Amino acid sequence: MVTGSERLLAEIALPVPPRKVLTYAIPPALQNEAEIGKRALVPLGPRLVTGYIVGLRTFSDQLSAIGRQASEIKPIDAILDPDPLLDHHMLELTRFVADYYLTSLGSVIRTALPPGIDRSTVRTVQLIEPPHLSPDIPGGEHLAEEIRQLGPIQRQVLTTLQAQRRMSLALLKRRWPSEEVDRLIRFLVERNLARIEYQERRPSVRPLFRPSLNLAFDRATAEIELLALQHRAPRQALLLGRLLQSGPPLTFTEATVIGGASGVRSLIAKGVIRRTTEEVERSPWEETTIAAGSRPEPNSAQQTAIDGLLNGLSLRTFFPALLYGTTGSGKTEVYLRVISEVVQRGGQALVLVPEIALTPVTADRFRSRFGDRVALLHSGLSPGERLDQWYRIKRGMADIVVGARSAVFAPLPRLGLIVVDEEHDASYKQQDEPRYHARDVALARGQMLEIAVLLGSATPSFETIHRAREGNYRLFRLPERVEARALPSMTLIDMREERAQRKAHNPSTPSLQKEDTGGFEARGEPLIFSRALADAIKETVAKGEQVLLFVNRRGYARLLLCRECGFTLRCPHCSVSLIYHAADAGMRCHYCNYRQRPPTCCPQCGGIACGWLGYGTQQVEAAARRLAPNASIVRMDRDTTRGRHAHRQILGDVQQRRTQILIGTQMVGKGHDFPGITLVGILSADASMQIPDFRAGERTYALLTQVAGRAGRGDRPGHVIVQTYNPEHYCIVAARDHDYEALCGIERPLREQRGLPPFGFLILLLVASSHETQAQEKAEQLAGLLLERAVSSLTVEGPAPAPVYRLKGRYRWQILAKGPDPGTLHHWVKETIASLPPSGQAGIEIDVDPVDLC
Repeated sequence: MVTGSERLLAEIALPVPPRKVLTYAIPPALQNEAEIGKRALVPLGPRLVTGYIVGLRTFSDQLSAIGRQASEIKPIDAILDPDPLLDHHMLELTRFVADYYLTSLGSVIRTALPPGIDRSTVRTVQLIEPPHLSPDIPGGEHLAEEIRQLGPIQRQVLTTLQAQRRMSLALLKRRWPSEEVDRLIRFLVERNLARIEYQERRPSVRPLFRPSLNLAFDRATAEIELLALQHRAPRQALLLGRLLQSGPPLTFTEATVIGGASGVRSLIAKGVIRRTTEEVERSPWEETTIAAGSRPEPNSAQQTAIDGLLNGLSLRTFFPALLYGTTGSGKTEVYLRVISEVVQRGGQALVLVPEIALTPVTADRFRSRFGDRVALLHSGLSPGERLDQWYRIKRGMADIVVGARSAVFAPLPRLGLIVVDEEHDASYKQQDEPRYHARDVALARGQMLEIAVLLGSATPSFETIHRAREGNYRLFRLPERVEARALPSMTLIDMREERAQRKAHNPSTPSLQKEDTGGFEARGEPLIFSRALADAIKETVAKGEQVLLFVNRRGYARLLLCRECGFTLRCPHCSVSLIYHAADAGMRCHYCNYRQRPPTCCPQCGGIACGWLGYGTQQVEAAARRLAPNASIVRMDRDTTRGRHAHRQILGDVQQRRTQILIGTQMVGKGHDFPGITLVGILSADASMQIPDFRAGERTYALLTQVAGRAGRGDRPGHVIVQTYNPEHYCIVAARDHDYEALCGIERPLREQRGLPPFGFLILLLVASSHETQAQEKAEQLAGLLLERAVSSLTVEGPAPAPVYRLKGRYRWQILAKGPDPGTLHHWVKETIASLPPSGQAGIEIDVDPVDLC
């Protein structure tokens, strides 16, 4: 804390453009409050924004560096926190993430803190009633004509503004392409039809307090008063007796039920009890308590891993390890045993899982072992729950934190172990700013704190297994399932032969029902279930066992095709087809959420011979209901899990065997333990192989292995049926044979030859603009500068149009920068981008260590 009369400057990291660390003066009245790690409200142009204090300096130190007069430096408006939200370690970690991923410190800090706690002023657009639009007024007719000539998107925005009168510019730009919004607002402001205003935005979430009643005296005095009240005011005595118990304070309503309203008022008037406020924790748990779970005895492989990890913990130094265990081998029990030792030593543990769907399941397992000392942290919580869990963690009230990607920044003061379950999963990489990888941040955090970091997977990423074999990570193996259960058998169905046989036996395929096609005439039902899979589903359901059907595409159909002219209905803002969703009978873009109704005829040729191609989870559900009409069928995808606790409800029904057939996307294919599932059907194994990405084979193998691993985890053997048009592909054959080494043997030389991970490092540069030529020109300019500045070990691929060329109204070109050393690679890219002349039209997005090149 700063004391005395010394005047200081604060270095403030801003999470909003320009996303830099700026210098502000600290007014004398705020100098005692200013501390590194607190938030401050600061002026930025005509508005106020929340920033983060990351440094304090004297005027003389700072002015010599920046060459400015003290009077030129804007003062801080307010200090927002009584205590720092970020300690030294968290500031060090967020600086590392910002430096390594070439992003802004303010953006990283905002990610590390609970959302919704900041104050700011936001830009809004206020529509002015335009009296001069009347044709009788000079210029009115011309202006009305200009408005009629606005583009369709601008007319949509204008219609919304007319209904709302005032809206946040940020909200408008989330709904529509920002360039279109900017053009419309500029048009309206120049013609005095609208004005820009600034409104204060208060925090959207705060700690929750409620009024309560508590004792005003010490316990001895209160007991004397209780004796005096027992005969003349028994209800007051009853209330006072309740407060003398060691329970929590009573709310006014609870006290009124016990002592009556007049009794409560009387005790307050006498000064026996007093009104107070207490903070209320908004709990994310549906059940306040959970039954203690079993503690199975570890097998020899598990015990070897536990002993080795405990030895590593005893070293009290950075100890990275990989727990490589087949599906169902008991990795979670190893986590539980090691974490138990960490907690007994007074430390804390952080457990990361890749999907929000996994957090309730994992947290319940930990709560059954460790009780209420477990906290939950992920974006699926309500804002209030997330804030309260964050403060609970920061205050040291939780020994174990279970969370998804952003939980890697959980403010654990005694952190002793980090576990990254399913470490191979691409969900650990953030796909927008700041683009960090939670697994790698966990490793960096472990190195800073000199603690153990345990990575677990049945299908480790190539980078992780390479580092383990090079000796950088300690490797522990769990080669068999617990209780010596067999891995599921896998059958590959060649869908080319299946389609040929179906055509030969039934040349005139029956048409779809009208409700299945959205009203279109369709020529044939898509081939969803092979005969082998259809028979297996019916047989499994008849035996009272459960089925998992996996299809990695939500919605009903992949695209709408006119069979007369070949037209497909595409998103007007993105280079993708619209997906049909039967639930609302609408077409939807899965990138920008653009929606429209299916046309009654082809918009291009007017024909009516339109039909759906491909299928998603909704159409699979419809087909499964026709196949097994009496079975209990549930679909689990992003559309069915939007509701609160939807994940827990669906998974609970499967666990309790109330669901016979579970249909889902990748969220059902990892980490879950369903003993009743004996059949897994993978409907299209080829989808992930068609992606133009060097990791396509690795991902396909991991996906097939993980999904297949849900079968046979109980006392009955499991079977997996994989439908594919490429049954001879090496990654599918390797998955069938459970042969990870065969996959590595083919992929390793291909990557080493091209300098791809794990034999090199990548930075993906994406240049985007609403103007097609500007995006291309900027990308070519950037690629040329990179080549000019490159040393022999650094290479450039591109520029080339991005696989999704247009996204949310912006055209995209990408460049891939490669190098064997991350430090050299990062410096080269950072300095080259800094040398580019500024351009407001084309932006550059930087993705360090990309996991997806599409």
